[in-house]
Amino acid sequence: MSNRLTADEIVRRKRELHIRIGRTRRRIDRRLRGAGDDARRLTDWRIYVTRYPGWSLAAALGAGLAASAALRPAAITRWLARAMLMKSFGGIARGLTAELTRIWTQSNPHE
Repeated sequence: MSNRLTADEIVRRKRELHIRIGRTRRRIDRRLRGAGDDARRLTDWRIYVTRYPGWSLAAALGAGLAASAALRPAAITRWLARAMLMKSFGGIARGLTAELTRIWTQSNPHE
């Protein structure tokens, strides 16, 4: 028995290899598009305002108080602004952590 491949067998194997390469490329493209969509969703401020309107309002109010505290040196204004910003960023950070966890669990590297 010979280990030589016939021309038809070589052509068939090349065709199978091209099909596997094409499938792999398409799978990689889908994953990259999905990762890009997730990245855009994570960096879009409108998503956070829609999902966390209370925390977003508190962050905006805290930022406004922080800006006004820079204009006048009232200690209570600075304290209130800092407290509001820290509280609102804590709520947004919890939401961001939940979103990242969801993305991580949905990604399956063994597909």
